[in-house]
Amino acid sequence: MEKAKRILASVFAVCCFSMSATSQTRSNENYVMEKMTILVREDLDRKLLTVTRQHKQDMEMLTQRNETLNKSLDSIKNVCGQLQETQTKDRTTISDKIRKTDNAVASNQSTVERRTVWGRVIFITILLFLFAVFLYLTKRIKKGDSSIDEVRRAQKALQSAQAKMQEDSIKLDSQMLTLVQQQIANVPTTTNNNETDHSLALKVADEIVRIELNLSRMDASVKGYKQLSKAVERIKNNFMANGYEIIDMLGKPYNEGMKVVANFVPDDTLNEGEQIITGVTKPQINYNGRMIQSAQITVSQNI
Repeated sequence: MEKAKRILASVFAVCCFSMSATSQTRSNENYVMEKMTILVREDLDRKLLTVTRQHKQDMEMLTQRNETLNKSLDSIKNVCGQLQETQTKDRTTISDKIRKTDNAVASNQSTVERRTVWGRVIFITILLFLFAVFLYLTKRIKKGDSSIDEVRRAQKALQSAQAKMQEDSIKLDSQMLTLVQQQIANVPTTTNNNETDHSLALKVADEIVRIELNLSRMDASVKGYKQLSKAVERIKNNFMANGYEIIDMLGKPYNEGMKVVANFVPDDTLNEGEQIITGVTKPQINYNGRMIQSAQITVSQNI
């Protein structure tokens, strides 16, 4: 019994000591936590103060830059306003010049069209005359009533009519080139949108190719042939000086890689497999090395 009391006393002493130690430990832990909390708060306050100062400096710098940009923007607005006024004045001036030029071009084009119509009428009349002579000779030959002298006289008449037709054609083409040169000198090279106006250049190029095709079918001894050839050469040189290039295709071999619109006709006089460009309806036009009009051609072939 006495021994049991001793054991209970020992257990009670150990429990009291344990409770005392636990209380002391908890007190120390609370103290440490409070100290750590204070240190963390102080560190956060220092960092927050540093970040706040940095942000304040950044804001001041951005404010200065914004003021500088606003000044630059005001200067740019003033320059834009001046440019807009200048462009308005230039548009008015250019519009007046274009209006005057359009009137001059319209007058010249009307003259060219009238002369072109007359030229075509004369050309058709001569063709009809030649056709009538040909029919007459054919009938006479079939009937056996014509003599060699009559045939020769008819041939001379045909040759004379053909020479006359070629001379008249050369005269009309020369007059047309004169009007074309006047138009080129008067027509502006830009539109209202400051874009290059190629319309007249393309029309002139079509006429040049047509004239060259006619010259290729004439004899060089025809009156006015050399003068017309030189006039065509001058206009082509003028084209080159202004950045235009008329691609020469007449008489050249045709290949499938060409960017053209081709009309093929059979020709047994060519070598087998040969393809030659024998007609140019519209030429290929390049402006500053860039194609602005593709060619329309006639290709004779023996395939």
